[in-house]
Amino acid sequence: MDSILLIGSAGSVGHDIMYLMSSMNLPMKVIGADYNEAKGRYEVEECLQIAHNLGYYPDFSFTTIDLFNIEQTAEMLHKIKPKVVCNLSSLGSWWITRLLPDDEYKKIGPIGPWLPNHLTLIHKLMQAIQMSGIDTQVVNGALPDATNVVLSRLGLTPTCGGGNMDIGVQRIKRIVARDMGVPYQNVQVYGVGHHGTFYTVKYNGPFWLKIIAEGNDVSQKYPNEKIAGMYDEAGFAVTQQFSGALVDQMKTATSFLNNILGLYFDTKRIHEAVPGPNGLPGAYPARFSANGVEVVLPGISLEEAIDINEKGGQIDGIQEIKDDGTVVFMDQNVEYMREVVGYVCKELKPDESEARAKELGDRLKELYDKYNVA
Repeated sequence: MDSILLIGSAGSVGHDIMYLMSSMNLPMKVIGADYNEAKGRYEVEECLQIAHNLGYYPDFSFTTIDLFNIEQTAEMLHKIKPKVVCNLSSLGSWWITRLLPDDEYKKIGPIGPWLPNHLTLIHKLMQAIQMSGIDTQVVNGALPDATNVVLSRLGLTPTCGGGNMDIGVQRIKRIVARDMGVPYQNVQVYGVGHHGTFYTVKYNGPFWLKIIAEGNDVSQKYPNEKIAGMYDEAGFAVTQQFSGALVDQMKTATSFLNNILGLYFDTKRIHEAVPGPNGLPGAYPARFSANGVEVVLPGISLEEAIDINEKGGQIDGIQEIKDDGTVVFMDQNVEYMREVVGYVCKELKPDESEARAKELGDRLKELYDKYNVA
């Protein structure tokens, strides 16, 4: 049976995806992979116990992976030949700045300048996939709205990402269904938007929606300003600070799992908001098949959608991504990072990502010490 390779299976999102898969009773072969062998093997055993208690007997296993070793990873990939690879690895999860005091978080919360944490390992993975010579589809969980763009400039394009705008669109579906008094399943929302618009400013930025309720296009009833207000009223615009690591990411996991299964089972279904399809910035509706994803835009041109998403990227602190993959950051975000973190980077070249990620990690540890963050 063709396999799904889940990299980062011992992490929080990977943990949730594995547990969801174990309870679905679908014919699939899943290989968890992580640098943390002890926790990775433990999670597989837990998933098998859950499945067996439900009367299901899936093919789950585990393998250790070190993405810093590109040659070794390539050998493993060539041996396994997974049909779908999902990467959930990162050198610093998206929530690490949320542990800081609110005043500091508001300045350095936009994720763009923290890109090295997300780019480094997926860059190495895509190099390993290229070296292995295998034909596989890659769902990238490391800030795909931006990293997929960088990697596409290097000829290492992942298939797509997950989460981000898709999380917001699923919330908007419920908001519209409740507002119109119709069943949730009778509302479709196709969305174009960047992580910057979805998360950083909670829809107070550029985005585009096509909203279909019970077969009728009701998009004009819900202009962007109204959607942003309803999103706020529903309680989704609140940014909660945490005193410890965030581990409940089930909604993110379901978004990624939806995309994994679309590729694995060749569903040919259109998903409503897919981040980073084929190296594009931000998210778009896209059709999934065993051959990859195809952007499907009902009522907006691709050029218009890209423009919306590039402007959303600026909200995240990303001014532009050059043809060679160099990321240029917004001046204000560069200044905030210098002021709060003591980190200065106006432009990031892909081959500098690993060193910059280490620098960010060292600086963040100093901030944690300063504010007694556990």
